[in-house]
Amino acid sequence: MATATATESVPIETAHEDMIHDAQLDYYGKRLATCSSDRTVKVFDVIDGEAQRSGNGHTLKGHTGPVWQVAWAHPKFGHILASCSYDGKVLIWKEQQGQGSATGGWNKVKEHTLHTASVNSVSWAPHELGAILACASSDGKLSVLTFKSSGSANGFATDDGTWGADIFNGHAIGCNAVSWAPAIQPGSLIVPQTQSLPNQPAQPASLSSVKRIASAGCDNLVRIWGYRDDTQSWVEEETLEGHTDWVRDVAWAPNIGLPRSYIATASQDKTVLIWTKDSPTSPWVKTALDPSSTITSPTSTVPLPAGKFPDVVWRVSWSLAGNLLAVSCGDGKVTLWKENLKGVWECIRMYNGFVRPSLRHIFRRSYSMSLPYATEKQVAVAAVRRACQVTSAVFNKLVKNETLTKGDKSPVTVGDYAAQAVISTILNRAFPLDPIVGEEDATDLREESGHGLRDRIIELANEALVGELGSGDSTEWGIGPGQQQTTEQLLDAIDRGNHAGGPTGRMWTIDPIDGTKGFLRGEQYAVCLSLIVDAQVQIGVIGCPNLPFDSLQPGLGRGVIFVAVKGQGAEQITLEGGNSHTLKISNIPATDINFLESVEAAHSSHSFNDRVSSLLNITRSPIRMDSQAKYGCLARGEGAAYLRMPTGVGYREKIWDHAPGQILVEEAGGVITDSRGQPLDFGLGRTLGENFGVVAAGKDVHALVLAAVQKASQEERAKA
Repeated sequence: MATATATESVPIETAHEDMIHDAQLDYYGKRLATCSSDRTVKVFDVIDGEAQRSGNGHTLKGHTGPVWQVAWAHPKFGHILASCSYDGKVLIWKEQQGQGSATGGWNKVKEHTLHTASVNSVSWAPHELGAILACASSDGKLSVLTFKSSGSANGFATDDGTWGADIFNGHAIGCNAVSWAPAIQPGSLIVPQTQSLPNQPAQPASLSSVKRIASAGCDNLVRIWGYRDDTQSWVEEETLEGHTDWVRDVAWAPNIGLPRSYIATASQDKTVLIWTKDSPTSPWVKTALDPSSTITSPTSTVPLPAGKFPDVVWRVSWSLAGNLLAVSCGDGKVTLWKENLKGVWECIRMYNGFVRPSLRHIFRRSYSMSLPYATEKQVAVAAVRRACQVTSAVFNKLVKNETLTKGDKSPVTVGDYAAQAVISTILNRAFPLDPIVGEEDATDLREESGHGLRDRIIELANEALVGELGSGDSTEWGIGPGQQQTTEQLLDAIDRGNHAGGPTGRMWTIDPIDGTKGFLRGEQYAVCLSLIVDAQVQIGVIGCPNLPFDSLQPGLGRGVIFVAVKGQGAEQITLEGGNSHTLKISNIPATDINFLESVEAAHSSHSFNDRVSSLLNITRSPIRMDSQAKYGCLARGEGAAYLRMPTGVGYREKIWDHAPGQILVEEAGGVITDSRGQPLDFGLGRTLGENFGVVAAGKDVHALVLAAVQKASQEERAKA
């Protein structure tokens, strides 16, 4: 393989106030557009390969969230720029010559708002197809915008045109990128005419343009879609399977009419795959780029494993001729690849840091568009999903003598230990420096008397760990076929939950089975996981295997995972990771308030809750269930408030019992405090310290309930 030559980058000052996510030069390389987490898009003139900052360029404001990507339309349509954002919108901008508006001559001509989550990628179709824009979103959908001009040769020259929009399901748990196929049919340069229908003349190849896109998803797949004129709809034509983690980018190579087609894909699994198709009827064949002989790990001089890049690969981009491929990696380097005459892909050049402006036609971008804690969220969901598999298997195989008793009199099953072993193993592989605050330890299991129980735990934990990879899973987390752990490794994983907690640093909390009595009854329980950073909960994941996905539609089945990330909202998904639904606590009139509370009176004072209900004139019966499933039901509108008042004065709440629920309620638009109105303090160790009781509700209801709680507390103190 050829030796890659390293080249230094030339920095460009943009005056953005936050991280830049994309930088795109227009068709002629005369304009540079950038976008940033500061919610703006900036446009600069490029002269002699340098961006000119006269007047700091043009600043386009319209998005209300980080802007992930920008895309230039072909110049035949005018100066047109599209941008997509975390706010779920796609904006299309047009430069109006000679206007002095606040956006420096740029006006917003279209606002696309059909998506319900972050729009991660936009891509203009080949100009032969017209002014058409494809969009990919975290809501799992793809959309295609088509400008319909009114008889003008220049698609954007008139103002009386309209936009058409097609939107359809793409990838179940999110779409990351989209790319258009060349408009020219493969092989049309060699075979100038296409086959026609019987009794009809052959059609010139130039008339046989097709609308086709490729999409990359969080399901580790690449899907190819084609537009059917007869049904006026987009249909899935092929699925490309080869990556073992999220596919971050996809790029379809330009084609001048040669038979072979190329697609490049970049993935979280640190690989780049080149997919080739020798004819329209042949299958796609994949080849992995191998940087092992030319690139070394940034932390070691040892060559990389074959087929692996040093870090996550974020972007791939073809040259205009389709014979050079640029690869952008998380280590800050961009490599340039070319296929030699033997069909082997060679790394011919390496760029350190940012991309040289002189290579304006080759590279699209080299920045990550991932949200904060995106990887942590992905790992947490995978860990909880597998732990739910363990607990379900334990319930179905439960043997009475597989139950121990802890000092606090709550039953502990083999599921507690096996689920904690699974979650801790995954967290340790993904984040080996992060401590864990767990509920269980392996002391009893290490005793000789516990060998029967210990063997069953090891068996069940390994069954979950070696299961087939699901949506978003990665073998690097210690899961998948062949990932068995030894007895000692799994016992150590359980003991890893002995962290004392505290006010600083990162830590995970695990409650492997919250609501053990509900679990043993076959009712509600939860597998709970949270990430706390400097005493603030950042991620909460609650798995509820027995909870209906929709209580009003039992036919949708049981099994829900609630997910919340600070500043990014709350959602529920199926146990398999699909059917994402955003959660928002709705306003409930005071006359319709009802409580969510524990089944066990020993966990929360039912008599106190009854007095609060009386003070509020509540007539609806409470909804009683075990575990943090109550937080999930509150977040999706089943119940107006969650009230938990301890039965004993000296009881201190454990942080793992409330951290995931707290972030879920807050991200769904609710409020959670203790009974005194104080925020829950997760920086005091393994408990909430002096926080007494928990009151969680929607913003409008919380103040009413809290006032009634405090009045009832005063009455109790007066009686004492």
